[in-house]
Amino acid sequence: MLYKLFHGNCLDILKELKDNSIDSCITDPPYGMGMEHWDHSVPSVEIWEEVLRALKPGAFCLSFCSPQLYHRMATAVEDAGFNIKDQIMWMITTKMPKKNRLKPAHEPIVVAQKPFKGSIQKNFDEWGVGMIDVLSTRVPWDGKPPTGWVKDGHKRRTFGKEGKTTGTQKEFGKVDANPDGRYPSNIIGEVLEGHQKYFYAPRVTRKERGDFNDHPTPKPIALMAYLSKIYCPPDKIVLDPFSGSGSTGLGAITEGRKFLGIEMEQKYVSISEQRIKNHLNKQKESNE
Repeated sequence: MLYKLFHGNCLDILKELKDNSIDSCITDPPYGMGMEHWDHSVPSVEIWEEVLRALKPGAFCLSFCSPQLYHRMATAVEDAGFNIKDQIMWMITTKMPKKNRLKPAHEPIVVAQKPFKGSIQKNFDEWGVGMIDVLSTRVPWDGKPPTGWVKDGHKRRTFGKEGKTTGTQKEFGKVDANPDGRYPSNIIGEVLEGHQKYFYAPRVTRKERGDFNDHPTPKPIALMAYLSKIYCPPDKIVLDPFSGSGSTGLGAITEGRKFLGIEMEQKYVSISEQRIKNHLNKQKESNE
């Protein structure tokens, strides 16, 4: 099974999944902002409890949310039995200003994990999940030295009084950093001062969305692919109980993961199917 799409109420379909059978959950659920008829509240604790039951011990669960209602989303996830592990900030510089509010520039992502027994390594050996992928998700240096190194200076940036150095002295170019790039951070989508500090994921383009896709909140495929790569091991299953127009599935499949999506609106199930098939056809053509 490369992917499977279900049409229906996510709570009903989640209950049909076997215990400890899913490797990760990455989803962009309703935020409770009232944008659409289905956007009346954040997902209930009961829904997250079913996600928890279906996930393998140690598996990660990621949920997008709005800054205003992040606390409610995180509380519902935690009350279901997950451990909150982190908060990722997806920086979005193209959102329009809101009346009597600062211009929105980010969307938070709840990062939670199903509890497990023993060490991280022992759990991974048993279930194959629970360890983030740092090796293949580092952010490239972009050919420039990391912050703290000065051109022609041969030394680290100085700290403290009287200009005393606290780090070792090294010549420019002999950087004691990982040559594969920066350790992935919990900020996504920002480029600063000539070299990229974070993974860059801008808002979805019209071309990427597709002319036939009228979903109001699709996510960039590159963003969903990056998250899938970090939090779901290769050839494992990414679950999205609020799959919308299928961006999570496209991202997961792009990175060699399998996908299981649930969507209550039939037209979005059809759009997801078309988007995934288009992607697979293009992939097949490029390999021929």
